[in-house]
Amino acid sequence: MKKTFSVFRKKHFCVFITSLLTSFFIISICSKSSFLYPLNDWVDANCFFTVGKSMTNGMVVYRDIFEQKGLLLYVIHALAYLISNDTFFGIFVFEVISATAVMIFAFKILFLYDCNKSAFVFAPLFLAVIYSSHAFCQGDSAEEFCLPFLMCGLYLSLKSLKTKKAFSAKQLFCIGVISGCVLWIKYTMLGFFVGFVIVPLIMILRNREWKYLLKCVGFVVLGVAAVSLPVLLYFAVNGAVEDLLRVYFYDNMFLYSDSVSNQSFTVKILSMFNTIFKSLIEVAKKNILPAILILSGLMYELIKDGRKMFANYLVLTVFTALFIFGGGRHYDYYALPLCVFSLHGFIFGAEKAEAFLNKKGKDIVKISAVFSFILSTVLSLLICPNVRSMLVPKEELAQYKFREIINETKNPTLLNYGTLDNGFYTVCNIVPNCKYFCNLNLPLDDIKIAQDEYVSSGRTDYVVTRGKKYQFENYSLVSSATSA
Repeated sequence: MKKTFSVFRKKHFCVFITSLLTSFFIISICSKSSFLYPLNDWVDANCFFTVGKSMTNGMVVYRDIFEQKGLLLYVIHALAYLISNDTFFGIFVFEVISATAVMIFAFKILFLYDCNKSAFVFAPLFLAVIYSSHAFCQGDSAEEFCLPFLMCGLYLSLKSLKTKKAFSAKQLFCIGVISGCVLWIKYTMLGFFVGFVIVPLIMILRNREWKYLLKCVGFVVLGVAAVSLPVLLYFAVNGAVEDLLRVYFYDNMFLYSDSVSNQSFTVKILSMFNTIFKSLIEVAKKNILPAILILSGLMYELIKDGRKMFANYLVLTVFTALFIFGGGRHYDYYALPLCVFSLHGFIFGAEKAEAFLNKKGKDIVKISAVFSFILSTVLSLLICPNVRSMLVPKEELAQYKFREIINETKNPTLLNYGTLDNGFYTVCNIVPNCKYFCNLNLPLDDIKIAQDEYVSSGRTDYVVTRGKKYQFENYSLVSSATSA
């Protein structure tokens, strides 16, 4: 018994170390938040970092500083700001932690398929496929930080079906917690959890297990409440519940959608599915490898494991896509949550490799694992579109050029006018003194009206614009740059 426990601990230690090291190298290569890049100049990442910084300095999200993602995403960035206040190193740390969790759940899923040795070969490759994909963008998206929760949900779903055991109270509570975390990061990814309940719910209703249904609802609600109550308390204490409801829910639901309000319900539904189909085709073209793996995994589940596993996989994928693309818009990073399903595309190869590795000694397993680690790193270097920006000198970036000028002013203030956050708040370590500190992808007149008022009143010491020349009454041009 003691020997068995020792083997168990050794296996899990190997899983953790492999996941941590692989995540560190792949995130270092693929994310612009890493130390190999001068700056993560992605506007979305800088928006999140600026809001996290503002929270740390006493401002209340939605009420005092305007952005439209969930509070937990900003909490991550607030903690990252405490690690490094003018770089993305703190975000890099959280990205490595997040990717490590993703890979650990990849191991656990492969173990469910009895791929105990080959998991060390295919889990690193799976991680490389996700983080080097076009959907990963520059790193530090809301979608990225939801990946561990989606992988945990996928594992729990598959475990229940593979073992033919109902969810325990602990697992149900965990499902509630992880779905609650997704709710307060970016709720459009909750489609995964809607799909999650379909197959179990059908089985419960077919067997008329009413007591178990109540148990499921109760423990999941408790899990969601465990995450949601502190969030709601934060807004209640700060008198910002109305701001939360208006910005995070109303604005995101109704201002982001491109649907035409006077269309009939039938036309709207058909239009929505047409948009989803076109979006999926477009993202599949940009993410060919994940798309191939997802489709091949779907076919493999159908052939090998029968209707339940296939139905579960299909429903999870479909509902995830419906919620993500159903609003009528899409950006490249929207497709990242779908990449978790690419793991199934590796399972056939993992099972074949397992049979081969079981015939060989431990040395072959170790050599294969090391080779996979090297291959995943090389794959990231070859595929990730961010690599071309690696090791660029900071001095070549407009953000650092302007910082030299801005820092000549004691306690400077700044406005990013007319565009999303271009990173000047970050590199200059400036906390905005304006609620609408940048423009956003929302058709909201309040933003432009407020920013025009900030400029006309000379609210800030500096105004930074991009892509268009302006003549402001209270400001004169002190510098310009062609790179940013």
